[in-house]
Amino acid sequence: MSNEIDLKRLGHAIRFLRQGKGWGLAELSSRSGVSKAYISDLENGVAGKPNVQYLYSIAVALDVTLDQLVNGAVEEPPADTAARHRPQVPPGLAQLQCELSLSDEDVERLASVNFRGYRPRDKEGWRYLLETLRMLSQRKLPR
Repeated sequence: MSNEIDLKRLGHAIRFLRQGKGWGLAELSSRSGVSKAYISDLENGVAGKPNVQYLYSIAVALDVTLDQLVNGAVEEPPADTAARHRPQVPPGLAQLQCELSLSDEDVERLASVNFRGYRPRDKEGWRYLLETLRMLSQRKLPR
């Protein structure tokens, strides 16, 4: 059993949370006091062994606990394959899933939508995206 931090997973978690708030690297750097270069290295999984004080500052800026930030980056022993590969649900989307009883497949599909690096930031943003996609799928495109 390995308790090593997967640097790629950690980087993905930081980028995911940062983009979920609609922040660029400069905004997270400003709010955390951690340099943009280091945050970029973390997000790209090339920062080497992460500095826990910097991770803590980033977690506080992102309004998550250090445990929440790092937890998904620690390799766990194999369990249910589907559970291991289920992506993290963006903020607000989980609420919309419960409210509308969306399937996991629908949520995964919505979570993968990204327009020019931006995603909805809250439940109403996800609702708007879902309704827009539903309208577009019903519309007949010209030939």
